[in-house]
Amino acid sequence: MKHFFQGARIIAAMLLGASASAALAHEVEEVGDGRYLVIVGFVNEPIFTGERNGLDLIIRPAGEREAIAGLEDGLNAELIAPDGETRKAFSIRPQYPHPGRYTFDVVLTEPGRYQVRVWGQIHDVNFDVTLPLDEVRLISTLRFPSD
Repeated sequence: MKHFFQGARIIAAMLLGASASAALAHEVEEVGDGRYLVIVGFVNEPIFTGERNGLDLIIRPAGEREAIAGLEDGLNAELIAPDGETRKAFSIRPQYPHPGRYTFDVVLTEPGRYQVRVWGQIHDVNFDVTLPLDEVRLISTLRFPSD
């Protein structure tokens, strides 16, 4: 029985490690002299062209796990295409049912690495960060048999 519990602990640790590596696709920036973390990625990863997706924006106090809800009115976001020039501003809204997570909807049409600029206010802290997002791949790489 002792070996069963040790094996269960090992499996749980492996699962937690896999879950943590999935979150590594998100980028993290400290703002407000390290008081807050701005964490960005896409809602659905990996990301493919032609599919509905959205920003996954999380803002939380550094060193804490709970995100800060109710910031949407003070947040702004702009998506920057892989060419580095093409930009589009989006309205941010809460990500239901995840308090403290924010999003906007988008269908990406070109493969490559996008960036997101997020700026605004977290309580008494003004911030403005531009972060890279995970690479967007062509949806055709998933087609089978290919056309």
